[in-house]
Amino acid sequence: MKQTEQKTLRWGYSTGACAAAVATAAWLRLTRPETSLPTIPMLFLDGRERILPLLEPDEGHMAAIRKDGGDDPDCTHGAILFGNMRRCSASDARKEDYTLSVGGGTVILRGAAGVGLCTRPGLDCEQGKWAINTGPRRMIAENLHHAGLDAGCWLLEIGVENGEELAKHTLNPLLGVVGGISILGTTGLVRPYSHEAYIETVRICVKSHHIAHGTTMVFCTGGRTKSGAERRLPSLPETAFTCIGDFIAESLAAACEYGMREIVVACMAGKLCKYAAGFENTHAHKVSQDMDLLRAEVRKHLPGEEALHDALAHSVSVREALLSIPEADRPGILRRLARTALGQFARRCGENIVLRLLVFDFEGQFLFEEKRGEQKEPEKNGKNFSGQSDPSHASASSPEAPTARSGEHAELSEYNGTIGLTYFLDGKKD
Repeated sequence: MKQTEQKTLRWGYSTGACAAAVATAAWLRLTRPETSLPTIPMLFLDGRERILPLLEPDEGHMAAIRKDGGDDPDCTHGAILFGNMRRCSASDARKEDYTLSVGGGTVILRGAAGVGLCTRPGLDCEQGKWAINTGPRRMIAENLHHAGLDAGCWLLEIGVENGEELAKHTLNPLLGVVGGISILGTTGLVRPYSHEAYIETVRICVKSHHIAHGTTMVFCTGGRTKSGAERRLPSLPETAFTCIGDFIAESLAAACEYGMREIVVACMAGKLCKYAAGFENTHAHKVSQDMDLLRAEVRKHLPGEEALHDALAHSVSVREALLSIPEADRPGILRRLARTALGQFARRCGENIVLRLLVFDFEGQFLFEEKRGEQKEPEKNGKNFSGQSDPSHASASSPEAPTARSGEHAELSEYNGTIGLTYFLDGKKD
């Protein structure tokens, strides 16, 4: 696809960034009621400041914002998040609330209408508490402190209009989040996710590394696995590491096409199970987390643990399932799944390429490595994975992904062309 034919892709903001925006706006309206707030500057977790537009507050809501998902729209695109804040005492906290330390002050964070409650273990929010993940909680605390909150105890309520209905179109009912949507985000950004552009830019990254005479490609599922892989493989250049999201099949094909002699895949347990099952695309909208293979592996090696098998039968995520498996048995089970996954990769790539899997836990800490094959001298005049002997048809150029500058408005956070190399070198999310 020529660059002139490509769609303009616009970045958006996560529900977590929107929650932080209404939290900060509610605080400012409470403490500086004379201040006009058509927009609000926000510190994102990548260290940059961006300006988000606010809605006019209505009766009952101190602050509100309409979520803009950019060109990665999901069912929450256009949703209205609202926030209210008041002084309180520590005894006002409920068991479902989070208590945030903000400077010398305390914020009790509570989900209002439309925010779900987490009823299962294994997610990035605590069981029995509001479905507000770690990243958004941190972003709320940092922005409130930046806005001057440094003392006292305050109750912050975050809600989502029509959130309970929106949640029916997400995986929340399956994952045990009830009553509304989850407040998500690792950086606050929602980066554009055109599948064709994503795949094409993975190819461009692989070709760039090939042109630089690289022979080892490291495919990472997101930012945390990329950081972990870089720590494990410090001798490799930056161009060797690329975030591939859910596109494992296309990424393997690109590495084979450009003559990589070694392919390393860095992932966590959820993706590992899908790799072992042979999925070409691991997005939750394409496939649910494949639990059958994990359950079968556990039953094979722990046949007498009926209570465990019953718990796994009711687990709805790999993370929850792993919490049920005795800690001493987890590494062996995951290693066997890793060897199965490497077999699936070999089915796509052939036996002449070294394949390695680096597996990380859900916090990004390295667990183990599995390897298949040994490096051999490349065959002369051999054809690659795609059957093409000359990969020069692909473009080696790509615009850099946008980096929002201080004071940048949401509507300006866009660019032309494919998703740029910065996106894949920096990582999206795990």
